[in-house]
Amino acid sequence: MTSSVNGFDGGYSVLPPILSTSNSQENLDINSNSVDKNSNNVDKNSNNSDKNNTSDINSNKTGKGTDDGISLPEAPFSSILQSRRPTYSDENSFDKDENVRLEEEIKLHHLEQLMNRFSKHKPDDILIQAGTGFFPAKTQARIPGRMNLKEFKQTVSEVLATDEYDDYLEKLFMKLDSSVSGYVDWNEFCTYLLLLYRENDYMRTKREIPFLVEPKIRHIVQNRQEQTTKIVAVDGPTRYVTVSREGAISVWYPSMQYDKYYVISDNEEDTSQKRRFKMWVTDAIFMPNCHKIAIASTSRDIRFFDTSTAQYFEEYHLFALPDVPYCFDYWYDKRNPNSESLLIFGNDTGAINLMYFSKPVTQLFDIPFKSDGGAHKIFMQNLDQHSRYIRHTVIPDVHPELIRQVQYLPDNNMIISSCANPSKSMIISDIKCLKKSYVFKIDKGVECFDFSKKLNILVTGSLDHCIRLWNPYVTSKPMAVLEGHGTGVIGVKIHEGLLQVFSYSKDAVVKVWDIKEHAILQTVVLKFPSSIHGRMPEHGQFPIHLQPSPQSSLLVTCNDYIGLLKLGRTSIPRSETVNTHDTQLCCAIYNPVFKQVATGCDSSVIALWDIETGNKSVVFSNAHGEEEITCMTFDTTYRRLFSGARNGTIKVWNFQNGHNLHKLEAVAEAEVTGIMPLVDKKVILSVGWSRQITIYDDSDPDSMYLQAQKNWKGGQLHKDDILTIDFCPPNLLCTASFDGEIIVWDVETEKIFVRLRKGQVSNLERLEYERAKKIENMASQAADGSRPRSMNSRPNSRHQKSHRVERGQTAPVDKVLFLKGRATGRNLEVSTLITSEGGYIRFWCLYGARNEMGFFYAPDFPDESVLAMCTNNNNSLLVTGDTQGNVKVWDIMTHCIKFQDRGRIKAKPQLEAAWRAHDAAIVSVEFAKHDTGDYVITASTDKTARIWTLREGHYIGTLGQKKSWNLKDQSTWAHPKTPWTMNDVSSKKDTGLLSFLQTQDFNLEDSSTASDAKSQVTENDLDLPEEAVESKKEASPVKSRSPEQESTNQNGENTDEVETKNHHKQPRELRPVDKSKKYKDELGPLRVKFRSQTFAYNALRPERSKTFLGIRVEKELQRKQADRKGRRDNFGGIKMKKTQQYGKLCSPFQALSVPSVMDIKIPENMPLSSRMINKGYTSLNLTEDKLMNMDFSYGGRETPPGEQGEAVTRKNVGGSRVSMRDDKSRNSVRSTPKIYAPVFKKHHTVA
Repeated sequence: MTSSVNGFDGGYSVLPPILSTSNSQENLDINSNSVDKNSNNVDKNSNNSDKNNTSDINSNKTGKGTDDGISLPEAPFSSILQSRRPTYSDENSFDKDENVRLEEEIKLHHLEQLMNRFSKHKPDDILIQAGTGFFPAKTQARIPGRMNLKEFKQTVSEVLATDEYDDYLEKLFMKLDSSVSGYVDWNEFCTYLLLLYRENDYMRTKREIPFLVEPKIRHIVQNRQEQTTKIVAVDGPTRYVTVSREGAISVWYPSMQYDKYYVISDNEEDTSQKRRFKMWVTDAIFMPNCHKIAIASTSRDIRFFDTSTAQYFEEYHLFALPDVPYCFDYWYDKRNPNSESLLIFGNDTGAINLMYFSKPVTQLFDIPFKSDGGAHKIFMQNLDQHSRYIRHTVIPDVHPELIRQVQYLPDNNMIISSCANPSKSMIISDIKCLKKSYVFKIDKGVECFDFSKKLNILVTGSLDHCIRLWNPYVTSKPMAVLEGHGTGVIGVKIHEGLLQVFSYSKDAVVKVWDIKEHAILQTVVLKFPSSIHGRMPEHGQFPIHLQPSPQSSLLVTCNDYIGLLKLGRTSIPRSETVNTHDTQLCCAIYNPVFKQVATGCDSSVIALWDIETGNKSVVFSNAHGEEEITCMTFDTTYRRLFSGARNGTIKVWNFQNGHNLHKLEAVAEAEVTGIMPLVDKKVILSVGWSRQITIYDDSDPDSMYLQAQKNWKGGQLHKDDILTIDFCPPNLLCTASFDGEIIVWDVETEKIFVRLRKGQVSNLERLEYERAKKIENMASQAADGSRPRSMNSRPNSRHQKSHRVERGQTAPVDKVLFLKGRATGRNLEVSTLITSEGGYIRFWCLYGARNEMGFFYAPDFPDESVLAMCTNNNNSLLVTGDTQGNVKVWDIMTHCIKFQDRGRIKAKPQLEAAWRAHDAAIVSVEFAKHDTGDYVITASTDKTARIWTLREGHYIGTLGQKKSWNLKDQSTWAHPKTPWTMNDVSSKKDTGLLSFLQTQDFNLEDSSTASDAKSQVTENDLDLPEEAVESKKEASPVKSRSPEQESTNQNGENTDEVETKNHHKQPRELRPVDKSKKYKDELGPLRVKFRSQTFAYNALRPERSKTFLGIRVEKELQRKQADRKGRRDNFGGIKMKKTQQYGKLCSPFQALSVPSVMDIKIPENMPLSSRMINKGYTSLNLTEDKLMNMDFSYGGRETPPGEQGEAVTRKNVGGSRVSMRDDKSRNSVRSTPKIYAPVFKKHHTVA
């Protein structure tokens, strides 16, 4: 950044000329936040309100001028009225205010003086070696304009004339010195401020724009080139009705498709020779309760059209009014539609007419039945004859000229009316003229307005191109003046759901304004064909209409065209749950130097939070485009932030202002899982799904793009995706992959220090490898592309719904963690590395023949994983976060500090604390050491990051919540509430019970940490007999085992683990709670153990249905589930071998219903028939083969008695049939598999 004479270069400038040193003390900004600390006249309320507004330096940018000699050019929001702080005699000095950063307090003249100091700064040379009589002194020349910490603090303190910010200036210097060179210059200071102010503007004006699609523009041919006076929305069904100035009525579908049209006519032939004047429509309004449209015209009449049928027709015609009705408003009671309603219209003389309809749904006027067609004509002078249904009153002389718009306020029975007169531009008057009227005066009058009772705000538009926001009870000054239109504003609408104002000007431009921030959000230029040639288009009196939900559209007219702008969102989401980001988080890391937390999410957004208050300070939007952020880390100086994305890109950021310092080359389109900057060696290491250790040269701080180097001397030994990395000073580096391989490297030599475990290829991996080979061969035949091949073939661990390790598959290593405190000791036989694999926490020793010292299963339930781990500074406490959202703190001070004589240590360390932190998997836990205590920062895939105390698990707050906290004041913490009871009114009543529970001695190791809404009734929730309690103490929860343990068991090792697993399968008998028993001296309703701040009580209440189905249906469903479970226990699980033998027509339950095939043995005492005995069969020599080949025919030797010829005939006929049948039976028997029982035909029956 280069500075010119006026402070900035460029074609335009929003800054005034630089003041010389002589007159800089005279021309000071009177809006500076200078507060005399010795003064007692400071209005704290005004100071606090001013803090909530935009900062003064931003107001200078938007055109806030000064009153003492400095005149700034006005910018679009220069007229926003803001409260000013009181000024004092010494305007250069100011006191330090809490929670206000120094950057927000710096004024324009302070910047000018600082720039002057930097430009004239000429430092002395650095003395390297003092001179002697023989040798001159050795010095090093310094670059002019670059200040060190001492010079910077002295310069800023002199410019600000205060030493209150002396401590903060040291932090500010560290923020500016991103290259850790020890010097800062004016360019670095300006870059930081510009990025900070840009981020403030972005955070202040960050809103979702309402119009996301192109507008639909239609030509109203029936208007005959006349402009449209009014757009009316008719319901039942919804139709848009446009009324032209000459009376052409067009009906449109909500999709802007033309439906039909009508023409207003008198149906009377003019026989006189007098010249008739053309009728112009002035306004129209829809009366929803009676389904009619009232249309006024310059003929001094009002026509009522019935819209209750498909064909609209004119029903009443009220004519001969004394004045021309010019604008309408209608009100009725929505709870009683046929009650009295009110039609209000203002005329061209400044009077307001009120028409009360007694029974609007039944009849508007007292008209007898009419046989002929046509509208009923009512003469205004005869309106008294219709007193049964209508009464008419007039409020005269409200305005001195034509009334342009009226609106009725039913809550206080008042009317808002406007005109173009500057003395009475807008008036809020009582309908009964009993109260004082509120008169608003605007130079060019009010062309249009809109009022919102919900927001209590009044918006006006005028021909002076300005939009004004008013408090309806303060007529002297508007709350804000919004400038931005190039022509007069002719239409305004308030959207209460979005808290936005839509304005429409004469040049067919729609602008969207934020009501809270008074800022412009969107500008839509409607390109109507009639306004393309540069001439100013013509508009009707009411050219804008806002249609509420479900259509949610803004309609505008221009000449004989109509345009529809569809709203993308109709309301601001008001979720009770507080989210840190809008998508899943990847991690949350802590910066102890600046005491801030950095969070990253899948929507490629990085946010910085102040841990002391929970406020957001900086946001890096689109850090990696649209790619998910997968990992983040700091360097050892905590000045730079490193982030990696799913597409393999890595970026280095200035932690404080979001300036991108470096972009690292991606080695493959594969997820980056770990980044390790080694500041001492001037290199950056990265690992990921590319399965490689990549090196980047970090010696040049000015180099933007860093090339990847794959020449790791130890070789790329990982055969699967590398999931985690950690570094232990001075030279140990650990990497672990998805196949379970763990390697510890020596960074100095880049060689293997020790391989703790070699990766195992599972059956699934072999199939995947073969499939990848086929894809690789197919890809090799295609054209070669420069883009690296994508290797993201599976979801990230934090995105997986199930973390169950299949049989035959190795448990992946999710996290490795060095115990740096133990590594610095002299004892080599101590565990210095912790790994997390499928929920098991393993302790490793890096020296000696034996490496694994012990393990234990951390989660409460099987098939879960621990994705996050951290320790405190002295490695005495281990914090784990599992995939169920639970956090546990383990005391590992004396755990695994020496080997056992036999086997590994399987005992769990002492559990210090446990609590439920999130609803989904925890992806990051970070230890935070603060002056006020020790804290734990957790991040989860439930879109939140939360802060807890380390040893107690007290909930402090969620990053992103509206209410700030103060770590020094525990009353500002959310504790004793939890994230699930923050919005519960009755949570305060549970404070006493919670305090009682905390005083009790519960076994946290066996307690469940699941929420009451999701947890099921377990044995911990029931009253157990003493025997059951003892058996429960012996048996621990079911723990999943890694395939590595199974493989080692096959080799004859780790038999103790198998015994433990078999011991878990012992059945338990539970006795349900005896609800008839009453407790008097203790908490009777309490039936569950203390579950880490989430507990349930009052077990004596009657059973209620948890769903809308009812108890009876729920019990039936539970019975069916129990039966299904019983069937699966009897028949086993569904296997492919069982289903494949029947082909594709078999269902799983058919496969389960077939029992296992058993061999059939013939009983020894099997009874035999006489024929079988005659053939020589006995029970001893009878076999299955003989039964299969046995002949039971009557032919042969044993021919039955009878005549020979008859017997021969029977033999021939019967024998032929029998032989045919025997052949078929034999063939069927042969074709039958041997595993099935023999098939016997009817004639094979054994007698």
